[in-house]
Amino acid sequence: MAAMQYRAVQGSPTTFNIGSGEMNTLSAFADKIQQVAFDDNRPNRSVSNSVIDVERSNAARSAGFTSNEYLGWSAQTTLKDGVAKLLAWHLDRALPFFSSSTLDEEEVDYSESEGVMKHMDGKDLLSKNNVESCSTEEGDATCLLEQHTSYPCASECSTMTCTSSIFDAVLPIVHDTTEGCYMVLYTAPLGYDVESLDVETEYSDSGSTFEYHEGTVCTLAFVPSESTLVKNVIEDLPVNAQSMLDTSPSDSYSTKLKKLNGHLAHKGFLLIFVDGATHPLSPEETLLPKLAPARLFHSSVRRAMYVDESFSHTPYPEDALFLSTETYRGVTKSRTIKGHDEKGRETKYKLPEEPQRYAVMLASQMRDISTGEVHAVSLRDATRAMMDEKGYDADAHEPKEVRAQREFYERGRALINSMQLRSSDPAHRHKIEIKDFIRSKWVLYNLKLEEGHHVRCEWYKEHGRWAGSNTLDSGMDHLSFAYVMAKRELSRKIVSEEPLPKELSLTEKVIKAATDAHEWHPVFLGGGSKIPLHDSFKASAAQAIPLNIADRPEFELDKVVPETVSLDTKTSYFVRIMSDEVMLKARKNWAKFIAKFEKH
Repeated sequence: MAAMQYRAVQGSPTTFNIGSGEMNTLSAFADKIQQVAFDDNRPNRSVSNSVIDVERSNAARSAGFTSNEYLGWSAQTTLKDGVAKLLAWHLDRALPFFSSSTLDEEEVDYSESEGVMKHMDGKDLLSKNNVESCSTEEGDATCLLEQHTSYPCASECSTMTCTSSIFDAVLPIVHDTTEGCYMVLYTAPLGYDVESLDVETEYSDSGSTFEYHEGTVCTLAFVPSESTLVKNVIEDLPVNAQSMLDTSPSDSYSTKLKKLNGHLAHKGFLLIFVDGATHPLSPEETLLPKLAPARLFHSSVRRAMYVDESFSHTPYPEDALFLSTETYRGVTKSRTIKGHDEKGRETKYKLPEEPQRYAVMLASQMRDISTGEVHAVSLRDATRAMMDEKGYDADAHEPKEVRAQREFYERGRALINSMQLRSSDPAHRHKIEIKDFIRSKWVLYNLKLEEGHHVRCEWYKEHGRWAGSNTLDSGMDHLSFAYVMAKRELSRKIVSEEPLPKELSLTEKVIKAATDAHEWHPVFLGGGSKIPLHDSFKASAAQAIPLNIADRPEFELDKVVPETVSLDTKTSYFVRIMSDEVMLKARKNWAKFIAKFEKH
């Protein structure tokens, strides 16, 4: 900036060398990168340290002195420090949430129960090389580090630079209680004095088995150890039960807390006592159980279903198992349906085969939000619906934190969709479409897929920017989710050079009405892209066939059953946002399956 603003006078230079004045070759630069990144003790590949070009070295130093004399500025960063800062910056962007230990070709483990090591991040790299890290929170305008980059160690999104949290002390207890569980159904009323659980279930642990499913479901709740609920539960414990748990009435309250943690149940949930959780928590702690839970549970846990403490329905272990079966589906063979053609005449259509897919996350679709012209969806209307679903008064004044988040997304969408930032090729002028609105009173995760880990951590990071410090007002996490999905989808379309969407044809509308293909949203990690399920339908449109051609019964829509998921079949990964209509139909089919199983 000083050089740009400099006004030359007679006898002064007009070109400045703003380097440090130290001579370095490219091979020496490569050696520095190797040393900083790998702590490599191998000999240098260059001889720059032992051979000095005196003439060039003096010229470089003279240039540096000249810059300092006329501009009042000189380079202060050494080559090693600059290399370390550059690599740290790239490391945090290349691996923001890292890939954890691999269980096999597809699955990963983000728990700590098997000694999984945390990944090094940019701050760790700087510390290892004795380079001081900058901080945006201290007002350093030149610092390129983002805020909210250091997460609780109990979060699956944390790296070696992590912070302590209220969950650290209970991790061993939770790992012990969830060992052997296929799935965990859990809730986490934290940040206030809990008097009783509003949500209720049926108690289940790793010893509870289901004849129709090989998996086991464990039910547990994270509650403040200082809460009225915990005090009442301990006081109501019969004396004979205390002796079974190696406690006695004469034990101090703190001793009872320690011995009974993970051994008492309330309203069907095994209680995990969390210290220091009756006061308002940080956003990172508040959101951790819901948005980044993989590290909380034992490595045997494959799926987790979070239920909000204010959820109005009773979730049973059987409900969790049912929903888990809706997260995967084998290949579905071609089948036929009846519809209408462009002239309104009844027509029979043959649907193309659907590929095998896995959902890394399952949630329910937000009601009362039109998704016709997706780019024209009013975020104000969507936010009102979300406030209503969250239990706020949607007709009241919009909280300033929620308004700030909504307006940021509205302005960001308007900027990205403006012609100045769009491709010069009309065929690839994609718009960001904030349209994937969910109800977040419950959400189900597959914990063993890297794709799901990235979705959760992006959601966790994004909403951590907006959530307030008060647990009772943790913000609109479903609005943050819609924004995360919109960014991921835009990136996928741009990188895969997907053509601009066209208006659905009549046959495509028939497919959308007859199948749930549009509920499966492709996951994109940046290294390529799978064709979305609903776009693969567009590539092989339904075929109209004469009505008088009789179907074989097994080809009728309701008779074609998806094949069993095969590990040898290529699988695409999705986030599934399930509508009430499809869920109700699937639940009826599940009930028929259970009845048929019990009958035989």
